[in-house]
Formats: sequence, structure tokens, C-alpha cells
Amino acid sequence: MKEKILPILIIVIAILVLANLVFLDVRYLGQPQKSLPTATESASQTAPVSLSSSPSSSTVSETCETTCQQTIDEKISQAIATLSGKETTNQKTSQPQVIYIPLGGGGATTNRDWADVDNAEVYLDVNDYPNLDKAYFEGFIKVKNGNGKAFARLYDVTHSIGVQGSDIESASENFTLVESGSLNFWQGKNLYRVQVKSLNGYEAYIDTGRIKLILK
Repeated sequence: MKEKILPILIIVIAILVLANLVFLDVRYLGQPQKSLPTATESASQTAPVSLSSSPSSSTVSETCETTCQQTIDEKISQAIATLSGKETTNQKTSQPQVIYIPLGGGGATTNRDWADVDNAEVYLDVNDYPNLDKAYFEGFIKVKNGNGKAFARLYDVTHSIGVQGSDIESASENFTLVESGSLNFWQGKNLYRVQVKSLNGYEAYIDTGRIKLILK
């Protein structure tokens, strides 16, 4: 009887030992193996992020919407400013054109009545300037030693009359550019001549007379 039990016990013990070994082996192999942390994991472990400092998804969304809206508003403002600038540029009126018509050389006189200045005349037809807005007579005039005054004007030879508004004067002893008031010309092609006179007999001079036309 003992001879039969002994082999059985040995077999049972052997089974128990083998089972124990298998259990331990399975438990050991089943545990996750420790590995070196990756760079990302190291960074995460070294500098943990505080959840309280991170914006929530709703906050991020609101911030994006605000920024996008600001960008849109800026673009719209820039577009409006550009269009306004173009409209302003288009609305700007062109600068008036100025034309000078020279009247020849100068001259001098001591006469107290109007005297013609030789070679100081020109033919002019205002109809040749349909955009004419204003016209003026200009000349550099002076009186000898500044005594009295020097006078000059335009004379309409064709109609034998002084051009209304063309009178200029100066009491300076040096040539001074003087401009008349607005001129009134007769229609058609007329001959205009420069005349000069002295207030009290001292020599009155004129130099570089000219007609100034301003076109619209």
C-alpha cells in the first residue's frame, strides 16, 4: 500500500511545484517592462502643465472669434479708406492753367498824359481761349528816384479806348512787378498796346509788360 501512495505523492508534489513555477513565471512576464522615458515624456515629467493656467476650449474659441472679427474690421476699414482716397482724388478739380502773353520791350516817359511804348503791343482774340476765366495786365514799373508815381495800362488800339481795369502804378525807385485788376476785353481780334505816364514829370519806366490769362 505504501509503495502505491508514495509515487502518487511524488507526482502530486511535482505537479504543485510545476504549477507554482508556472504561476510565478506568468506573473513576472505579465508585468509591463520599465523602459527609458522618451524626450516628450521627460519634458512632461519635468515641466508638468497646470490645468488651471490653460484656457478652456470655449475660451480659445471665443478668443479666436474676437481676433478674427478684429482682423475683418481692420480689412474693411482699410478698404473703405482706400475707396475714400480714390473718390477724393477723383473729385479733385484740376489746377487752373496760367498763360503769359509778352508785350515786347519796355520804355520810359516824362509825360503826364498817356504815351505809347514802342514795340510793346500784341494782337489778341479772347475767343481763342474758350476756357478763359480771368485776365490781368502785369508789368515791372518804377519812377526815377522814387519821386511821384509811374503809371501804366493797356490801350485797345482797335477801339481807341483804354482797357478797363488795366491801370497799374508804383512809387518805387526800383522795378517792381505790379498786377492790375481783372480785365474786360472787347470781343474779336484786337490790337493791345502798352502806355505809360508820370505823375509829376519825373521819368516813369516800364519793363517786361505782359498779359496774364487764367484758364479753367
